[in-house]
Amino acid sequence: MKEVSDEAIMKRREQQREYAKRTNYASQNKSNAKNTKLCNFRLTLSTDADIIKKLDSLDNVSGYIKALIRKDIEENGI
Repeated sequence: MKEVSDEAIMKRREQQREYAKRTNYASQNKSNAKNTKLCNFRLTLSTDADIIKKLDSLDNVSGYIKALIRKDIEENGI
């Protein structure tokens, strides 16, 4: 495997920082950190196959899950 020099790594990191500045990724990341929360969960291929199949069939998984949660809140409270 080809070894990469420290200088090449530093140059690449600088290029990535410059790209982030040009494309406003930095401000987007700052906004996301301040205004959003990321929620992850794992599904088991064998026992959750039905759920995986349903989620794979959707265009908007996030919207679907949010709608289910909001319906539950409406029916049962928080």
